Amino acid sequence: MKASDKPQISKKWWTSEKPADVKGAELEKALQAAEKALADEDKKGDAASIDSAIGALAGVNTAADKTIKKELDKKKHKDQISVLEKYGDLVKSETKRLEEAKAKLKKAGEEDGEGGEEEEDENKLFEKDYLYKMIKILKSSGKELRFGFGLNTQAPESSKLVLARKGNPDKLFKLLKRTGEYSNRTLTYGFAAPDAEQKKTLVFRLEESAGEPPQIIKLGRRFLRNDKSLYFRKLKVVIPGGKTFEDTEPDTEDEGVAAAAGGEKTARRRVTPEQKDDARRRFTRIEQELRRMAETQGIRV
Repeated sequence: MKASDKPQISKKWWTSEKPADVKGAELEKALQAAEKALADEDKKGDAASIDSAIGALAGVNTAADKTIKKELDKKKHKDQISVLEKYGDLVKSETKRLEEAKAKLKKAGEEDGEGGEEEEDENKLFEKDYLYKMIKILKSSGKELRFGFGLNTQAPESSKLVLARKGNPDKLFKLLKRTGEYSNRTLTYGFAAPDAEQKKTLVFRLEESAGEPPQIIKLGRRFLRNDKSLYFRKLKVVIPGGKTFEDTEPDTEDEGVAAAAGGEKTARRRVTPEQKDDARRRFTRIEQELRRMAETQGIRV
């Protein structure tokens, strides 16, 4: 591999060009997935296949970055690093092509009078039951949905996530903005889909440069883990251009399952401060009642 070479979205290219002392398994897997997704998009050309291809390309960019940082030596693999760094521009170019194709597809449908299904009722989008329904669709189908996410920095558990099957994601941004509860800094929007490898990780592919990825991940994690009906436990954020931010915070729920599987017979349930206060109040009332009963019986306590 020469520094002047151009990278390819091809598993065969990578396996034949990579250094013998480099495994490169993650990049190999990502290239295979992207190659398949692009072939599928070329065959079908519909919105769903375009979205899948865009997501797979983002995975290539992430895998290339990890390969450079974790497997390649700056001195020994200088040429290889130069080539893999070019994936950023390649992914950006391919993503732009796909987004333009999707825009043309949508425009053609509008000109033909095919507006598609009626968009969801705006009020319904804010209902908790409707959110749970959309989460189930994400979980079962693996397809992308449009999302808008309003972050409550003071109480992350009260943040607002809205999901829709159709329409433009920026519509959800505007709906959340209209509530007056969020500033532009605490709002983000784009496309959401389950991670292909980590089933309880939700991937947010952002439109434009909406939101701050580290903050989205930190507050989003608390929002998701506060409600088991939301199923997902972690977030992965992909910004325009393909750069990916992953949640590396351990999942305490998974750790508890692993401990139980390892032979722990009983799991200690986490008690919240509110539950402790409630228990103290109950014990105090019981003690007072027992004292009154003792007094009526002439018993000194």
